[in-house]
Amino acid sequence: MVFAAVGLAVALAGWEAARKALPQPEDALKFAQSAAETLAKKVLAAEMKQFRALVGKDEEQLTLTFTRRPRDELPGRGPERGQVEGSGPSADAGLPGIAAYYRACSKPRLVVTGAPGAGKTVLSVALVRDLINQRTPDDPVPVRVPLAEWDMRVPFEELLIGHVIRAGTTEERARWMVGNGLVLPILDGLDEMDPGLTDANGDPVYGPDGQQLPDPRAPRALAALKVLSNHGGKVSEFPLVLMCRTAHYDALPRLERLQHAVGVDIGPLSHEHVAAHLTTAFEDEERWQMFAHGLPASEVLRETLATPWWLFLVKAVYHRRGDPSELFAHSTVRALKDHLLSLFIPAVVDLRPPRYDAERVQDWLAVIAHHLHSGPAAGERVDIHRPRLWPIAGVDRVRYADAVVAALSFLGLVLPLVLVRDRPESWLLAAAGLGAVLVARDVAAQGGDFPMCVPWGRIFSGATLRLVIDTVPAGLVLGGLGGLIALPVAWLTDVLGFASVVSFLPALAVFWSVLMGVAIVRGTAVTHTFTGTYPPDVNAAVRWRYVVRGDLLFGCAVFVIAGLSMTAAWWVMSFSDVLVLSSVPVFDVLSFGLMAAALRGVSSFGGGRRYLVFLLCLRGRLPYRLGRFLQWAHEGGLLRASGGAYQFRHREFQRWVAERT
Repeated sequence: MVFAAVGLAVALAGWEAARKALPQPEDALKFAQSAAETLAKKVLAAEMKQFRALVGKDEEQLTLTFTRRPRDELPGRGPERGQVEGSGPSADAGLPGIAAYYRACSKPRLVVTGAPGAGKTVLSVALVRDLINQRTPDDPVPVRVPLAEWDMRVPFEELLIGHVIRAGTTEERARWMVGNGLVLPILDGLDEMDPGLTDANGDPVYGPDGQQLPDPRAPRALAALKVLSNHGGKVSEFPLVLMCRTAHYDALPRLERLQHAVGVDIGPLSHEHVAAHLTTAFEDEERWQMFAHGLPASEVLRETLATPWWLFLVKAVYHRRGDPSELFAHSTVRALKDHLLSLFIPAVVDLRPPRYDAERVQDWLAVIAHHLHSGPAAGERVDIHRPRLWPIAGVDRVRYADAVVAALSFLGLVLPLVLVRDRPESWLLAAAGLGAVLVARDVAAQGGDFPMCVPWGRIFSGATLRLVIDTVPAGLVLGGLGGLIALPVAWLTDVLGFASVVSFLPALAVFWSVLMGVAIVRGTAVTHTFTGTYPPDVNAAVRWRYVVRGDLLFGCAVFVIAGLSMTAAWWVMSFSDVLVLSSVPVFDVLSFGLMAAALRGVSSFGGGRRYLVFLLCLRGRLPYRLGRFLQWAHEGGLLRASGGAYQFRHREFQRWVAERT
């Protein structure tokens, strides 16, 4: 009762302090604006890094032009044309930039479409950059949100809050900003939500260009558009920007496209513009001047280089050596593209020697691309999350090997305390064996994403302090509650004449207390501590030492909370006249508490362990220094960053690599 009274007083004091700390309605907007200002700086820094990765070291950037789309359902009004101005020749000095175009629209809802490789990502980065540089305290902060992995069971507002958190803020601040309309979602990847068109037999249907045609019945994309077309109190005032490939968006029924939005389409590059760009970029090299001079005569090259992606590829392949004029010999677009893609990886390896050779790089990327391509039927995956690559080594092989390692880890934690006595009880050995079997069963059944990690790269941080605040009081309260429940049970058992059960109750009470305390670490502590600390920088997110640190941190938290719960339960039970604790074997109680902690800890926090098992099961299919390889591929331009994940530089490059497995 004393314990409960003290706990109640502390809880009430904490509740009152938390209530006063929360922003009141009249202060909520001020808090949200302050949080948005901080978020805008983080988003701008991340987007500028992304922009530099996209354009590389090329100082001569292309000018992209876009025009109004044909009228969709319930369209808004906007200028007829606009441009993202580069360092080359502009289309028209009077055309507005992308941010000015967006502000000139009658409704704050914009749909941007374009051909594959037309520059949608560059345009979206330019929009984010310009909006942040020109924003006022009342303007929303643009945050890019990939739609491909949106689970449609999750409300759109929760999806948006989650990506605001990943952009670099806490859950509480994210809710303030979203609730006050201070977030502008840049939604990318509508065309990646569903697989392409198939015939009655389930076989892909290809177009004249050799690409799979879009499915006009795309269920996830249509469901997303329905949500977006009905979101908010007044739909036409809810700001958003939607990015999609032109063919995919045009294939959708007109009445089911995004409503109350202005649509623009990114236009192709003219051969005059491409020739001028190459002439300026390589003014001192005769081979490039000859190539630019002959470009108007080649219809195949003019068609291929109409998008920035293929122009980038030509420059990357022939940057250091070779004659680009050999491209005139290709008579079809498909043959030309295959030729350029086949030279892309060797060109990158040539620029960044001598760590890897081109053949091994292509083999490794092919394994990853095939893994993404053979994903669930919901759509072709594009994000390369390093923790999710473990099925490459064989789903069953990794799971069962991980189960064995987890069971051995459990026994390694428990058996020393069980065997420390001269004659260990047989029932304790049986309980340890049963615990190992349960751990192996739980780990073998796990197929979710690993891991829980500490991406800040330092154990002594605000996240660790928050973990302590979330778990220590809960562990003490639950431990005391377990001991308190044991008191009437012990009295009742003693009255009924089961004295042998009474002597066993302290061990059971400790086991229950530890189990509940550790559940708090796994649930409340993980969600509140881990949320908001995941970095938008992909090079930090994939460093596996953070995963190991996360396992160690949460593992230490598990055993600290287990000790506190055992202590609290033991202290409460010491007030009983029925439970004579002096006659209870201490090692039995400690063994049971350790079993409960190890049972939860080994099963729940095993990202580092599973990754090591994954490496042992790889059998050479990927490099053991996988993080270093992915970072090298990103720096070389083979991969690009998307939040905490990598992506292939272009989806056509991903498909080409996947076909080489």
